[in-house]
Amino acid sequence: MTDSPLIPTDSLKNQRQNLRHQRRLKGWQGVWRFLFLCGMTGGLIWGVSLPHWLIREKSQVKILGNERLHQEQIHTLLDMSYPQLIWKLPIHQLRQKLENEPPLERVYLTRQLLPVEVTVTVKERQPVAEATMQGKAGFIDAQGVWIPRSFYQDAQVKPSVQLKVLGLSPQSLTYWESIYPLIISSPVEITAMDWRDPSNLILHTALGKVHCGTYRNREQLLKQLQGLSKLRQLSSQVAQERIIYLDLSNPDAPSVHLKEIPSKSE
Repeated sequence: MTDSPLIPTDSLKNQRQNLRHQRRLKGWQGVWRFLFLCGMTGGLIWGVSLPHWLIREKSQVKILGNERLHQEQIHTLLDMSYPQLIWKLPIHQLRQKLENEPPLERVYLTRQLLPVEVTVTVKERQPVAEATMQGKAGFIDAQGVWIPRSFYQDAQVKPSVQLKVLGLSPQSLTYWESIYPLIISSPVEITAMDWRDPSNLILHTALGKVHCGTYRNREQLLKQLQGLSKLRQLSSQVAQERIIYLDLSNPDAPSVHLKEIPSKSE
C-alpha cells in the first residue's frame, strides 16, 4: 500500500489565486475589446458623415457620353437634390430613373472619393426615323422605342434621318424591330411608311406609292419587297406621272394602277 502524495495548502491557494487573476484578465480584455470596437465603429460613422464627403452641387456630377442632349438636360432628368452624402447616394435608383427616359439606352453611375464626385456615363438611343404616334411628333430607334420630339428641341445636335413613319401605334411598334432591317435593305429605296390606315400599309418608294394591305408578318413584307424589286424596270415602260400606286397586297399577283390617258377628243 502506497501513500497518496499530499498537496501543500499554500500551493492550492496560489493556484486558486492564479485562476482568479486569469479570469479577471480575460474579463478586462473582453471589456477593452468591446470598447475598441465601439470606438472604431463610432469613428467610422463620424468619418463618413464629415462635410467633405458631401455632393454639394451639380458641378460635382460629371456627365459623359452625351452626343445630342446637353449636360443640363441630363441633370434635369436626373433631378438630384443637394447636398447628399456620397455614401448614401441611391445609385441604382438614379440609374433606373435615367434609363426610363426614352432618349437614353444605357446609364452607368460611379462614385469617386478624391475628389468627391459622381460620374454619369450615358449611351443615347440613335433615332433612325421621324415618327408620329397618336398625333404626336417624335422619332423612333431601331429597337422600336419612340422618342417624343420635345427631348430634342434644345439638343446640341438635332437627329438627322431620311425615313418617315406616319401613324405609328403601340401595336405597330412591336413589329418595328423586325421590319426596320427589311426597310433599309430594300432594293428599291423607301423614304416613308404610312400606317395611318391599319388595313393598308403604304410605302413611299422611288417607284411611287406601294399599297401593302394589312401587315401580317415579316415574311409577307419580305415577299412584297422582293416583288417590288421585280418592278424596278417599270419606270422605263410607264411614265412615272401615270402611276397612281402599285398594289402588292397580294405579292403573288402585283398590279399597277395608272391614270387614264385623255382621249384626243378631250
